[in-house]
Amino acid sequence: MRWAILAAGAAAACFTISDAAFAGAAAPGAAGAAAMLTAAGERATAPQLRVTSPPNPAPNRTYNDASAALLAADVDYLVHQARHQLASGDQTPIWTTFAFSDDLASNQLQEARTVLTNAPGGVRGNLAGMFEPFLLAAEGHVDQGVQRVDAGGDNLPAPLPDVERALVFESAGRLQDAARVYATMLGKLDLTPPSQSEATSVDELQHQLAAPRIAHAIYRAALVNHRLHNTDEARRLYGIVEQFAPRSADVEENLRRLAAGQAPIEAPLDAKSACGHWMLFLSEYLTQTENITSMLQQQDPSPGLSSSTGAALLQLGVLLAPDANDWRLYAAQQLREAGGLDGAERIIDLMPTSSVFAPDADIERASILIERKNNAGAIAAAEHAQANANNRWAIVASAADIYRRTGQSAQALGAYDAALGIAHDPKDRADILGYRAYANRFAGNYSAATADMRQAYQLDQGVDTRLLYVSILMDDPAGWRDGVQVARTLFAEQPESVLRINALGYALIQHPEGLEEGYRLLTRGYAFGPTDYAVIDSLAWAYYLYGYFDAARALDERANQLSVRDPNAEVLDHLGDIYWRLNRRDDARNSWTQALSADPDVPRQHALRDKLAHGLTTPAPRHQELPHVEVPNGPAQRQDL
Repeated sequence: MRWAILAAGAAAACFTISDAAFAGAAAPGAAGAAAMLTAAGERATAPQLRVTSPPNPAPNRTYNDASAALLAADVDYLVHQARHQLASGDQTPIWTTFAFSDDLASNQLQEARTVLTNAPGGVRGNLAGMFEPFLLAAEGHVDQGVQRVDAGGDNLPAPLPDVERALVFESAGRLQDAARVYATMLGKLDLTPPSQSEATSVDELQHQLAAPRIAHAIYRAALVNHRLHNTDEARRLYGIVEQFAPRSADVEENLRRLAAGQAPIEAPLDAKSACGHWMLFLSEYLTQTENITSMLQQQDPSPGLSSSTGAALLQLGVLLAPDANDWRLYAAQQLREAGGLDGAERIIDLMPTSSVFAPDADIERASILIERKNNAGAIAAAEHAQANANNRWAIVASAADIYRRTGQSAQALGAYDAALGIAHDPKDRADILGYRAYANRFAGNYSAATADMRQAYQLDQGVDTRLLYVSILMDDPAGWRDGVQVARTLFAEQPESVLRINALGYALIQHPEGLEEGYRLLTRGYAFGPTDYAVIDSLAWAYYLYGYFDAARALDERANQLSVRDPNAEVLDHLGDIYWRLNRRDDARNSWTQALSADPDVPRQHALRDKLAHGLTTPAPRHQELPHVEVPNGPAQRQDL
């Protein structure tokens, strides 16, 4: 089956990262531990690594574990912990990474070498191999640094080994050498932008997974050629990056600067910032790999960070490479989504007001303020972003979404209109119309939502537009049949896609005439996606509509458990209804209360308040015999993973 094919490719990637970057080794001997203990002392962390930490003195800051400190963006605390842990003989590789980063940031190069010497595997081990090239460059031995990369055996996936070589050259200002490495790298890469549809083969999946690091690598190649005044090549490479990541503010600004004969917006690299950028590459790869491993092993999500090691490298990378403002945005977003609002705020507050990403930072700040229940502050931040959008329609549309989330429907629709006035590409206009359709649907204006979505569909029939079309039209009695028809075309293209099965199945069960077919489809979807909370909730609701409340409860409790990182109002609302039918009235009201806190749309808000006041007043679905379904031999039985 398709999932088994995808699992094989992802499992190979997981083995590579654990073997190459973070493999363990024996603890150092007594002499090494004593040396580390002496080094730990009361030495202050490098100022560069303290800027996102809380302002109160370090001795007053305590956390239950390293992940909690990462949520607070408290790298200072983690550096101190790293030194004490290493001194006590704990050779967990991430402690070595924190201590090494601090020494490099402080220009304590001999101490940095000692840390790597005592690392798992020693200075010639895999962990040291990730960072010694940049230490050698800082020591003035650039060619040795490149040789150290070569000695690593290229056991990271392309293009990472070439990126590491080129970054070492960049750190010493040897741009011609870096350009040659990047040219060799480009000759080995598939520069075709990945499909936006779900992968159906190992090759397609691997290309999609590699796309972010390929785009970042091409961007670095473009920067080097830009600095060398290789105008045509720089323009070509920036153009490729735009195909991988459309509407990138830094690419657009650098293209403008290239045409004007100006240098790129990013500063040239030194050993510290080059190492920081290398950590960012590693962070992206490690986080992606750990998430795929968790998914394939069907591990339940847990609150907090999905990859603590990836988050650690991300935060260190941003601090060592302070001009990496796009990564700064990502680091703040990652913490906000994991519940680390204070850390996210401190990270985003470092965004320079002169950065091309300053409006993006305002949008992220607005999202943080919404989480803090400060809607007035969020609206002000969104208005500031919109005022400084500089014809970036995506910023204006993002501001509109902030207005929607804070209940300012008229202001949201006005901002979407403004975004339409900026955008001219049909796909861009389709995206904006889709966002406006969602805003209208959120406000309960179903006919306007359908009208917007029909316009979007006329401009673009891409997968994302069609999926949103189904979602919007299933709520409109006048548009339901059209939505189902589009859902059928999506399903016909990829009949084993859980996303597409759920889109069609859930749309069908909105009306009684579609219940049996929808139930059959959703049973199939559950077989293919036993940890996909959306399809589990949809199947639970089908059971509810058939009057099987106990079966519905078991499934929806599972769906709610799987959506722990992002509580879903619809799941919680459904679960409350199920509890009510089972005469668990307190549980029902508790679930409805949680649903109200999970950003439901306006009609659902009204319905939830009515349920909390009066309970369910409609008749319970009558018990009907369930259709017989032949469950496919899908990934629910994939013991081979």
